[in-house]
Amino acid sequence: MKEQRTSAYALLSLEQPVDRPAAVVRLALSRCKPPVECPRYFAALERALWEEFPPFTTQLYADSYCAALASGQWLATSLMSTAEREGDSAKRLWAFATCADDDEERQLLKRHACDESSHSLAYLALLDLCFPGAIAGPFRSELNQLSPNYSMRQHVSAVEGSPYAKVPAIDDYMQINIAEIRTTIHHLLRRAAVAAYCPAGNVSRATKVMNSLLHDELSHVAYSAVLIERKAEGAEADEVQRRFGKCIRDFNRLTSEEPIEYSYNQRFGNYP
Repeated sequence: MKEQRTSAYALLSLEQPVDRPAAVVRLALSRCKPPVECPRYFAALERALWEEFPPFTTQLYADSYCAALASGQWLATSLMSTAEREGDSAKRLWAFATCADDDEERQLLKRHACDESSHSLAYLALLDLCFPGAIAGPFRSELNQLSPNYSMRQHVSAVEGSPYAKVPAIDDYMQINIAEIRTTIHHLLRRAAVAAYCPAGNVSRATKVMNSLLHDELSHVAYSAVLIERKAEGAEADEVQRRFGKCIRDFNRLTSEEPIEYSYNQRFGNYP
């Protein structure tokens, strides 16, 4: 498995930024057993990406992200904010799992929620490996609370007040899918910086954490793609693409205030 994960990173790193989303999807689906293709999903995704053109698919975005990572402070902040994002995502997925009316979907969403919960702690582990002792003890302990600490042994129950406590629809899986593709791309861009900032004795452990994260992200891309394909059966191709386009447009708006997205949008006059 280690060789497969390493080759996955090498393969995706060779792709140009504009081609990486499709490459992520192809690789993710090829790792399914048996491999799947999801033609309805893939056609809708490619067209929606071309029409909506998310910042993270551009060379400028990749260059800006890598330039920011040259700052150790920015990397540390990025790892902490990603840990927070993963913990929040876990709670949303747990709420979806509570309400899913299909047993297979419920288990997939629950597994994903548990993965995100673990990822929150994994990104904090990377923070410790890159910057040993840099985060004061009390604050470092507080950061662990970003993870809801879900496990598959727990029974899913409603998350009080959550707007995600509803039966997940195809649009929800599209949002999950595009978010996981972007997270995978962030992972690829961040990997070299993590290795560069890690003390030599910590590089091996950091690499193992990163490999595990990449494996999980590809799994999340794959299962959400398969569910979108399944839910798109019988629907008109234009309708599926329209929905995907709207989801990516909403996603672009939702993430528009994040640091690199903000500078990208400012540069191209996307703000009034």
